[in-house]
Amino acid sequence: MNGIKYNYDQEADVLYLSFGRSEHVVGIELGDHLVLRLDPGQFMTQPPRAVGLTVLFPSQLLAQGHVPSFNLEQLERLPGNVREAVLNVLSKPPISDLFSVKLTMSAEELRMQELVAV
Repeated sequence: MNGIKYNYDQEADVLYLSFGRSEHVVGIELGDHLVLRLDPGQFMTQPPRAVGLTVLFPSQLLAQGHVPSFNLEQLERLPGNVREAVLNVLSKPPISDLFSVKLTMSAEELRMQELVAV
């Protein structure tokens, strides 16, 4: 996790993690308390990369025994190219050094048509 800069604003209870700089950054809300700062790479035809993470109310979450988490279902609202960029950076360092991304499926969400189509 070299090169990660941390900045905690105690008054606002916000933790900023920075992985680098970019002039083209979009904020992607991954969950109620987690925002990914992403350079989608489309302006300079570069691969997408994570520029940082913002964790809202980390001390309150930890005091309640929670850790910041997110649900990939929230990504459904994003345009396809942005969703693809987010999934790309979630699976690579530096994000993968901080979070374990797991895909789960519940039986109630499966439909027979989807199983047959696979």
